[in-house]
Amino acid sequence: MTELYAEKIEDALKSYIADHPGTLTREQAISTILETWFASHGYLPSQQEGMRPEDLDASNDD
Repeated sequence: MTELYAEKIEDALKSYIADHPGTLTREQAISTILETWFASHGYLPSQQEGMRPEDLDASNDD
């Protein structure tokens, strides 16, 4: 990785951490960013919670 590229990534990471006060460490920020990206691109299941198909019946319809 070139120094210029690394600097841009590091600056973006610092901005992300500043915008997300619950992120305590650099490693947590990187993990969150990667998990979000992987989920949004179909590599990980989304974090949406829902009912399991076997738990659905007519009483669940809205």
